[in-house]
This record gives sequence, structure tokens and C-alpha cells, in this order.
Amino acid sequence: MAISRLYIDNFKGIGTGRWIDIKPITVFIGANSSGKSSCIHALACLSQTLKVPNNTAPIVIDDEYASVHLGRFIEVIHSKSYQDTLSLGVTTGEIQFVELDGKGNPKRRKSTVEAVYDFKCAQRTQDIRIETASINIADIEYNIKWSGRGYTVTNKKTSAKLTCTLGPGFLITAESIFGKAQKNAGDFLPLINAQGALSNELFGTFYLGPFRESPRRKYETRGANPSEVGARGESAITMLANESFQTTKRPHIKQIAGWLKKLGLAKDVSISRVGKSDLVDLKLGLKDGDSFPIADLGYGLSQIMPVLTQCSFAQKNSTLLFEQPEIHLHTKSSRDLATIFIDTIKEKSVNVLLETHSPDLVKQFMQELKAGTLNADDFVLYKVTREKNETCIHEIEIDAENDFDVYENWERGISI
Repeated sequence: MAISRLYIDNFKGIGTGRWIDIKPITVFIGANSSGKSSCIHALACLSQTLKVPNNTAPIVIDDEYASVHLGRFIEVIHSKSYQDTLSLGVTTGEIQFVELDGKGNPKRRKSTVEAVYDFKCAQRTQDIRIETASINIADIEYNIKWSGRGYTVTNKKTSAKLTCTLGPGFLITAESIFGKAQKNAGDFLPLINAQGALSNELFGTFYLGPFRESPRRKYETRGANPSEVGARGESAITMLANESFQTTKRPHIKQIAGWLKKLGLAKDVSISRVGKSDLVDLKLGLKDGDSFPIADLGYGLSQIMPVLTQCSFAQKNSTLLFEQPEIHLHTKSSRDLATIFIDTIKEKSVNVLLETHSPDLVKQFMQELKAGTLNADDFVLYKVTREKNETCIHEIEIDAENDFDVYENWERGISI
């Protein structure tokens, strides 16, 4: 299962700590600068911390290779104080883990993993560290604490302790447990499993931002083999080109062509190599039979292609993060995009988190709920507002049996 909850405290616009439930489709709506993207950026930060190459920091809030660029720590922490910590955490889906019983025999158990990290920054050096952290798996709680020189991790159930090092990011190294603490290593076996679950969930989290690359006449592949489209959608065409040249079945290209047809934008996708170079042409066939390079078509096509590519290539049980996925789309296409997200969660068992300015997209989700094609347990809608100098996130109660007039409430900010 994908990530089921997100914890945020003192991060960007969010001052008061809270858990936010994540459903297969999780939608954030609200006015400009209300803080809709804060939850999406929080998850992206945790994910990129593990993905950024050669990273030694416990949290990456900005980096040349980062997906989201949020600036310095003091610009991200809500209180604007170096004396305070900002906290981020997640709850994973259920996993199997191994624990030793009183006789030292292994036994298998099932549990979710809940982890919350408190990050602090030194003003002089700008070094970020974990001040404290809590990782819970079943009835076992592990606490991590900065001691001034290093980290100590404690199994609260058995009181076993050991010193540890971190890396990559906020994860405790296996060597810290098995290389230095042979006598009580068994007390920390569940922690290794918990961290494996955290790593899997966050490596399977993919972010696409609101500013995507403009269409090109030729796309360079450079021999790359990306597994995600990238924050600007820069790798989407490379992913499609690789499939086009490496297999004749081309399931993703066919699926994307079908989705484009559903959106009323195109009926087929054609990718061809330019000579013997690493350049490729991308052409889209229209319903009237003509075919054009994407650069000669409406701008919305170049902006929706990375969204569709991310959905099609999504791994099972992954988490997809989108900012304004409907940007530059006609209202009808925006409505139809809702059905594509529903197709994706059903086919891939993924979670889709998005923030949007489109009442049409939200309205379609409501209609799908009423029609029964979207399960009420698979959808949550959050209204985001700016109140008393911080971002407030309110869940909107949805009754699928009754009409919820999105358009009537939209200009009032979707009143609750």
C-alpha cells in the first residue's frame, strides 16, 4: 500500500502540527498563496532526500538536483526561528516484519510504520540535523535523539540503546545496528524493516510541478533511462522514446494515446528517431487525420503529456504528486482528466495527491462519486485557507447521495 498519512508541523505556511489523511485521490483546493502546495512539497522533500545523489543532509529542502526548491531552512520553517524545529512524518501501508521472541526465535508480524522527524538548523553553519525522531512499528517505539556529538537510538519496549549514524538522509545505517551492537541487534530488527518500508514508499513518490517544459521540435534522449518524468516533465518524452525503440508492444504509448483521445486532444502518438542521432520527433495525430509536431499544437498538450506519462508508468503502490495537473486544458478536458486519475488508482493501486484551481476537475470527481465509479473511501477533498498568519487545512465532508454544488461555492472558496 502507498503512504496513508502525512504529518506536518512548522513547515512553510503550516504552523500547527497535524496529521493529514491521504486517500487514493487527495485533492487540495483554495485561493492563491493559501498554502495548497505545502503538503505536496512536504512529501516531495522527504522523497528527494533519499533520491538526491551523494546527499549527506538529513533533509533536502533545496539542491541542484532537487524536485522542489524551497530555499534556506529559515525560509522554510514557519516560525522563522533557528531555536525551533520543523517536523515531517508519514504513515506507511502495512508491511511484514521480523521480531525476536523472548527465546531469540524470529516471528513474523504485520504493521504499518509511523515515523516523525524533528529537524533543526545551526544558524552559523546552516547544517541541518535531526533533533529527535520517533519511529513506531506495531507496539514498538524507537526514539532517535541528537546527543551533541552523534545520534542515539532507543528501543522503548526493551530499553536497548545504541549509537548510530545516518545515511542516506534520515535513515539509520544498517552498519550502525549490526556492526556495533551485536549483543542487542535483535532489539532493532523491526527498525530495519520499518526503515525499509519508509525507503520503499518515498522512493516510490514522484513529483510533477506546475511549470513544465515548453514543447520542442526535437527531443534529446542522451541514452538516459529515467524512471520518472521529473519535476518539470523533462524526462517524459525520453521515457516514451525508450519504450518506442525497445519494444513493439508499447503499452504505455498506447494507453497515453487512448487517454489523449478521451481528453479530446489527439488520437495517436508517434515517436521517431532523427537519423542515427539521439534526437527524436514527437507527433500527435488529430481526429481529422492530420498529424503535427507537438510544437505546432496547443500548449496544453505539452503540459498534459508529463501528467499522462507519470500516470501510465507509475509503479504499483506508488504516490504521485501533481501541482495544477490541468493547467492550460479546456474545461471539458479538465473534467475528463478526473476519470484518468480514477483509472490510474484502480489499475495501479496508487495514491494521487493534487492541488488544483479547476472547479471542473473537482466537479467531475463529485459526479463520479455520485455515479459510484469512484468509491467514497478513495477520495478526500481539503479546503486550504490562510487564517491568523498560517495555513489551515479543512476536510470537506462529502455526501455522495446529495449534490454538492462546486460552482456555487467556488468563488467563496468552497465554504464548509
